[in-house]
Amino acid sequence: MNMKLQDRYDYIEPGDPKHEPLYEKMLKKEEMSGYYTGVTTTGIACRFGCSAAPPQKDNTVFSRRLFDLIAFGFRECKVCRPLTYGAERDEVETFAELILKADHPEKYLKQVSPGDTYRAARRWFEQKHDGDLQKYMYVKRVNHLLKSENNQDSEYTNIITYQRYWTPIGVLIACFYEGECCLLEFMDRRALETELLFLKRKLNANFKKRAGAVSRQLGKELKEYFTGERQTFTVPLASIGTAFQLETWDALKEIPYGTTRSYKGQAEHLGRPTAVRAVANANGKNRICILIPCHRVIGDNGDLRGYAGGLDRKQFLLELEKSKGLQ
Repeated sequence: MNMKLQDRYDYIEPGDPKHEPLYEKMLKKEEMSGYYTGVTTTGIACRFGCSAAPPQKDNTVFSRRLFDLIAFGFRECKVCRPLTYGAERDEVETFAELILKADHPEKYLKQVSPGDTYRAARRWFEQKHDGDLQKYMYVKRVNHLLKSENNQDSEYTNIITYQRYWTPIGVLIACFYEGECCLLEFMDRRALETELLFLKRKLNANFKKRAGAVSRQLGKELKEYFTGERQTFTVPLASIGTAFQLETWDALKEIPYGTTRSYKGQAEHLGRPTAVRAVANANGKNRICILIPCHRVIGDNGDLRGYAGGLDRKQFLLELEKSKGLQ
């Protein structure tokens, strides 16, 4: 399996053997630790060396990347400014401001942030934060969408609850409606904001962060899946789509754990051998990853193709299932 991918998403909570020495370094204001700090009581993300008063040990988590703390719902500290600390110029802040204001940044990013601002900011972020600044800003837009003050529309009479989950390959967000999971996506998926807005309108609902029996069940089952202890999920699902999309997603659930199927094979399985392109498009519209395993569909020649969560994650999931399926 891709251990480099797992190392990238290292997340350390109290009780982890690495937590104590990292906490001691944080208290000493050691800046060169390779980690960022998350304060669970305030939801603040800091760099090591922050001059603010240190949090209690039990309220502190650590992550290798600022990106992942933000994806988990933390926000940047205004004291130590972990996003732009060390930047020699203001490209990052300019880029962030422009993209947060854009209506459709995934379509018009270069028009929103023309010329060197776009390129220089992304280069700097990749070197400094081991990630894509564009995706970072998409995550921040999703966090903004989910804020409680942005979910008080009186015209929406229903509630979609949500929870985030830390996994070995990144942060997942799940949405629940009337006791069923209607979305499970990686927080850095480009289309996530669009998907959430679709659910908001379709279900006539505001978003609210709330734990419940089904969200706890999903957390337990995801943990078991990533440790190789679970091959099937029992969480109730609520897929929302066209009749063809629902038929395609049902076919995905029939692909056994540890195996794969080609796009052509899936079309033939559905009795639509000439609808390969339509099937691939329907796969891409799946809003419930892993539980509806679109990652198990590959190219005719065995190539990995078309996974919105990223091909490195698709490879990890297939290797995980293959290794555990053989046991």
